[in-house]
Amino acid sequence: MDNIITFDDFTKVDLRVGTIIEVNDFPEARNPAYQLTINFGELGIKKSSAQITTLYTKDELLHRQIVAVVNFPKKQIAKFMSECLVLGAVNGKDVILLNPEQKVKNGSTVA
Repeated sequence: MDNIITFDDFTKVDLRVGTIIEVNDFPEARNPAYQLTINFGELGIKKSSAQITTLYTKDELLHRQIVAVVNFPKKQIAKFMSECLVLGAVNGKDVILLNPEQKVKNGSTVA
């Protein structure tokens, strides 16, 4: 494995649980994607672009808890500013969202 990191490197990544509170189509994206608005509790509301349209409808995503990296710099995607990175397992062209097995408080850390 070539990409070995230290535990200190890992602790710099801020993984949090949030609840999707709004989902919109993102026709300007290069690849099919949604614009997500996510509530991270005390961390506030953040937006993300996610290429998850093959497995999830907008209705299925609304009120779903997800795991995201919240301490990346903002990234401009078309005319949209993505503020966090929603995590999922990549299976070909499909992305299966990572989420807690039980409902937890928004903003909970992932360790």
